[in-house]
Amino acid sequence: MSPTLAPVGDTTDLEQRVALIACGHRPGKTQACDNHRGKGKAFLAIAATGAADGLAAAICGTGRGPACHDCKAKAAEIIRTFNEEAW
Repeated sequence: MSPTLAPVGDTTDLEQRVALIACGHRPGKTQACDNHRGKGKAFLAIAATGAADGLAAAICGTGRGPACHDCKAKAAEIIRTFNEEAW
């Protein structure tokens, strides 16, 4: 696995997008709930490591694996989003 680069500068927009992904997409939904929004920095920090299993567990709320299928998919989407922004 190649190293993941951290985005430089203000990451507020990226944190909000990551939190929304973790919270779940629904038609018309434009922001994450307070719980997921508050964890945006943590999700972003985990995404920077590329640790999909750890991120999925954090999203799932258990803090340990295995995470559910939905949270694994959310983790993969967050890491893709993070990697797109890092470049």
